[in-house]
Amino acid sequence: MARLRDACAALLIAAGMTSPALAANADPAQFYAGLQMKMIIRAGPGGSYDTYARLLARHIGRHIPGNPTLVPVNMPGASGIKAANYVAEIAPRDGSIITNVSLGFPMYQAMGQLAKVKTDMRAFNWLGTLNATNQVLAMWHASPVKSLADAKRHEALVGAATPESTGAQLPHAYNVLLGTKFKVVTGYGEIAAVKLAIERGEVAGLGSDGWSDLKTDFRDMVTKKQLNVILQVGLEKEADLPDVPLLIDQAKTPEDRAVLEFLTKGNASIGKPFATSPGVPPERVAVLRRAFDATMKDPKLLAEAEHMNIEIAPIDGVALQRIVADIVTTPKPVIARVKAALGVAAGKTQ
Repeated sequence: MARLRDACAALLIAAGMTSPALAANADPAQFYAGLQMKMIIRAGPGGSYDTYARLLARHIGRHIPGNPTLVPVNMPGASGIKAANYVAEIAPRDGSIITNVSLGFPMYQAMGQLAKVKTDMRAFNWLGTLNATNQVLAMWHASPVKSLADAKRHEALVGAATPESTGAQLPHAYNVLLGTKFKVVTGYGEIAAVKLAIERGEVAGLGSDGWSDLKTDFRDMVTKKQLNVILQVGLEKEADLPDVPLLIDQAKTPEDRAVLEFLTKGNASIGKPFATSPGVPPERVAVLRRAFDATMKDPKLLAEAEHMNIEIAPIDGVALQRIVADIVTTPKPVIARVKAALGVAAGKTQ
């Protein structure tokens, strides 16, 4: 019987008809050699999601057995929903796909607001994040809103890519929880369009961007000190933002702090996360995770990142998988307080 099974397997391999189980057990170098992998980018060209994804794509192939090439494919749409659904439902589940995922998706899933994404965030095989960075709210230097206190006195327009984006969700949370008076203007599609809106005077600031991302997306404005960062979302302050208040420090009660901690973990602990498809064999997930970790220490990647003025502060895939699970499984009483504070209806979904 064993000889018969081995003979059948040999015939299938010879015919190019290997089963998923047999293919999964193939030598990684044999599988990846000459392979043209895809890097599915959840945003359009020009923003930080695109920048980090292309940087990773240029270097990670050297650390994958067989040295495959990675081809970047921009797939913008609905703040990352289009790309997430493609990778979860359509893309091959063989380890030939890497994608970046919107950082807020685990938080939205925990709140029951991710119905349009057709998979559990825990099902993605997380490879790691290039840069865990605080989210910041920044205002144009000519705006009367130059501090969090000013935002409670003056109404201000802030731009965001889409209603589902972190840039729209967080300012609304600030209004409810902190008493600010932001009005969010959405529909710009990508962060680059928000930058143009600020330059044209259509809005006075941006609802949210990662601090290291802001220094890439809005490099000229940051260099010229044309933006004032008035609030940061993180467990600790960024080293170069020592005077900008943290969201969690604005809590007045333990109940408020639980809400603000959830928003902080959901928006600042994930950074720019990368994953491969659900259902990829564990052996290949392990190969890609090792490759990701090695790439984060690669002198060539680090030199290019320094030249591009972007920061690398990685979290490995095992830790990221745990962080995502922790966010998604936040206790229901805390989620109920979050929803009550944000005015989210129980049945509301994205």
